[in-house]
Amino acid sequence: MAPITTKKSKQVKKFVVDVSAPTENQVFDPSAYAKYLIEHIKVEDRLGNLGNNITIEEDEEKVIILASNGTFSGKYLKYLTKRYLKKNQIRDWIRFVSVKQNSYKLQFYSINADEEEEEDDEE
Repeated sequence: MAPITTKKSKQVKKFVVDVSAPTENQVFDPSAYAKYLIEHIKVEDRLGNLGNNITIEEDEEKVIILASNGTFSGKYLKYLTKRYLKKNQIRDWIRFVSVKQNSYKLQFYSINADEEEEEDDEE
């Protein structure tokens, strides 16, 4: 009889963070963000212990995190991203938004609509 394998042992979660909007405006550096994630992700309560469990790839528009251990979550990614934005003092302008499951996006706060309303009220 063949051994029974479980899906959990082979499950790989893929998290995609679209960083194109702030990168186009030269406010955000995706390579520094990827380096920050590598240095600050905890695996088994230890920093820098990624091993073969988590891999991080980055290009100019996206940062992709592949996690095979099942302990990495979207909430943890959001927490680390907010810490990175705060550390670089760009948290006031950029926010971390969930587009769909395991797909996220960094976008600017939309304050243009508020400014246009104020200009209309003054006239």
